[in-house]
Amino acid sequence: MNSVDWFIGLKILHIGALIFWLGPSLGAWCMLMALRQREGEFTSATHLGYKVFIQMLILEHIAFVCLVASGIAMAALLFGFAQPWLQWKLLIILLVIIPLEIADIWYGNIKLPQIFAQLNTQRYDQQSSARLHIYHVYVTRAAIVAIPVSVLAIMWLVIAKPHIISLWE
Repeated sequence: MNSVDWFIGLKILHIGALIFWLGPSLGAWCMLMALRQREGEFTSATHLGYKVFIQMLILEHIAFVCLVASGIAMAALLFGFAQPWLQWKLLIILLVIIPLEIADIWYGNIKLPQIFAQLNTQRYDQQSSARLHIYHVYVTRAAIVAIPVSVLAIMWLVIAKPHIISLWE
């Protein structure tokens, strides 16, 4: 296989990973919010909703790693990192998306599974309540705003490849 064939394969992986990064967890989050509103926080249905949401977060974070790895591989294989549009894309990823994903991994893959290991039909303890509050109020709300804006900015950079200031040579 030549470098163009590898690039095409990496591009397919990259676009597929983008879809799996954004789609399943967003759908699971919408389902979870509807369950919480309709059924209440302390029901077996909402508990199951959290369990499914956590599973979708695992898929999301695997897809994110594939997205980053395939992006780096494409740049290393064909482009290099000297193109200004790619530098700005990397800046958005490093300053906006990666910090949000780190928080999402910490809460969604480490803290939430501890809270929902067993069905809780009464109330959460103080620590669990605080963690859920941080996740739902800060992490999720920040992601709902920042990720779509960042993805649209990145898509514009990738498609338009504007002539902008280079961040490094």
